[in-house]
Amino acid sequence: MWDLLWRLGCRQFFPGPTWEVVPELDTIEIALDARESPDFHARRIWYNWGMRWGYNQEPYRQWCARNRAVKGFDLNSGHSYGGILGANRKAFDEHPEYFAMVKGERLTKGGDIKFCISNPGLRELVVDHAVGVFRKRPDLDSMSMDPSDGDNWCECVPCTAMGSPSDRALTLANEVADAINSLGLGPKYVGMYAYNRHSPPPSISVHPNVIVSATTAFIRGGFTFDQIVEGWQARGAMIGVYDYFSVVAWDWNMPRRAKSARPGPLAESIRRYHKQGARFFDAESGDAWGPYGLGYYVASRVLWNVSEADRVSDLVEDFLSRAFGPAKEPMREFYTVIGDDGLRRSDTDLLARMYRHLQAARELAKDHPDVLARVDDLIVYARYAELYDAFAQANGDAKSAAKTEVIRFCYRIRKTMMVHSYGLWARLIGQKAAHTDDHPMKHDDAIDEAELLAILREGIRANVPVETDFTPVTYSEDLVPAAAPLRFPQVAPGNFPPSAQDRQTYLVWVDDAPVDVTLKVTVQHVWDLRPHGITMSARVDGNWRKVAESDIVRPDGREYTVVLRTPHAGLHRIETRDGGDYTRIVWPEGMPVTVPSAQDTPGVTNHFRGKWGLYFYVPKATTVVAGWASRIANWAPRMSGTLCDADGNVRFEFGKADEGWFSVPVPDGQDGRLWSFRDSQGQRLLVTVPPYLARTGAELLLPREVLQDGRP
Repeated sequence: MWDLLWRLGCRQFFPGPTWEVVPELDTIEIALDARESPDFHARRIWYNWGMRWGYNQEPYRQWCARNRAVKGFDLNSGHSYGGILGANRKAFDEHPEYFAMVKGERLTKGGDIKFCISNPGLRELVVDHAVGVFRKRPDLDSMSMDPSDGDNWCECVPCTAMGSPSDRALTLANEVADAINSLGLGPKYVGMYAYNRHSPPPSISVHPNVIVSATTAFIRGGFTFDQIVEGWQARGAMIGVYDYFSVVAWDWNMPRRAKSARPGPLAESIRRYHKQGARFFDAESGDAWGPYGLGYYVASRVLWNVSEADRVSDLVEDFLSRAFGPAKEPMREFYTVIGDDGLRRSDTDLLARMYRHLQAARELAKDHPDVLARVDDLIVYARYAELYDAFAQANGDAKSAAKTEVIRFCYRIRKTMMVHSYGLWARLIGQKAAHTDDHPMKHDDAIDEAELLAILREGIRANVPVETDFTPVTYSEDLVPAAAPLRFPQVAPGNFPPSAQDRQTYLVWVDDAPVDVTLKVTVQHVWDLRPHGITMSARVDGNWRKVAESDIVRPDGREYTVVLRTPHAGLHRIETRDGGDYTRIVWPEGMPVTVPSAQDTPGVTNHFRGKWGLYFYVPKATTVVAGWASRIANWAPRMSGTLCDADGNVRFEFGKADEGWFSVPVPDGQDGRLWSFRDSQGQRLLVTVPPYLARTGAELLLPREVLQDGRP
């Protein structure tokens, strides 16, 4: 029915009556001969933290039905061991040997309970449990056999002999699949994830009725997502995908921060998963339709028919035209800026543009109440984003007051479904507070038009668009030692950040070759998602050529000696890769070591975890030092530190500035010299001077063209 209505122009863009569009037609007629079937058998866009306050349950159900974002096949894949334990508590109490053994003890409590899967009695109990479930519910399509979240896999000798966690989890899933398909109830299926410790492909075959959903994050063992999919398929698995459209603790419902903020790339990713053979799709998301609703809507279309990925621009155009009518053009600008217009923007700049586009839209929609209601919802969202940004930037007592404002406002606007109010409460002050009916921060005061207009007026006054007053300069990657040619003075050494993580790039210089480059490497265990690796490449004839690599380092806090041999002299690139751990390197004494820090440097945020201080060069005739400054991530400390000229004078204090672009004039006599970032937290991306940082001038490598006369 809703496919037919969609063809007649009806739309349910977001949940709730405000976002339902019913066209006025003089005549209803259609010529249609269509046969429809979904490209993904199960299509679910669900809310993490759930819908505990209730008001959004029916609007969400309607949106899913009207946009066909439903489970035509009900695949259950969620973490299941806790539920099995709860349903069979007496048997587990009588048999503690059914629990996983960790460090010599059976772990019988906790949220990440694992089983001793090598135990025949345990496997028999789980199989009997599954058989009982299907006998009571023969209508079920599937049940989950995915392990509990977290670690704590059994370390007993028989379990270890069974193989990897993937092999063990799959063994149990296979036995359950075999048993439930012997009941004469028709085809029944077992769902599980390829996730965390059980994400790597198994060494055993997958039962034909086991469906494995590969997660797009938390992948272990050094595998890429593509390798996970291919490896499980090679063992016979039907494949699904578990994706992350929005996670409160990652994006905080702010503009641009979630995968679902960008409809085009989101649609392409879904099409790619389908091409890889995935036929089941689960998307963790949130009740955050303000920043991510357009992405959710486009995803629902592509999940039914992947060729809709070719029509994203048409879908967006349809959305703008039908939802906003006369206000279409300013709302086009609004959705462009909160999605991705390809430009780095500070939150202040984003808010300034959001408010101004919404003001223009409101003026154009004044004679259209339905359009005005949608614009007003988004004004409310912009206010949330402004309040959350103020909270994120605040320190000390001001932070507590700012959090209170965010929490109060979230509750007041919850029924707009513009932000995931329950999830934000759960993360910011806890689920107990969220379930306290008379909590002092719960107020249902409606936002009337006077307050709405005040929000809009004040938002425009307080947030001014940022217009950059500098021209970026492009530099080559042909780096050479700069200290001698440019006669750098001796300076007090700076320091690299203490906690480099994930993927790091260092540029080093080798005077003579062949030679062994010896590094002292220590890795502190944090996540251990993939094996540690170090690769060294040489720049030969303008191209990077790998010359050495090592995988001996382990995330155990011990110092390892890594020897990388190169047959080439000159510029080299050393890349470290870890599994979300902290990698620290002691470099050979006297070796020039430089960190690239341009706005297009891959993985640049990972360079700056922790406090650091480094030098850079300001070429002759440079009039402004400009760049981008921000925290490395939403959860990281507020940025801090200073920008100092060659004489140590403070030219900019990052702790007193908003995140975003900075621009500092170069005084007379300060060009052609070393400047520095001191006592810094956060990233600094240079755009008007060579984007290379080092602990001293003696270690600094610079583009060859800069050394010719000290100019760009």
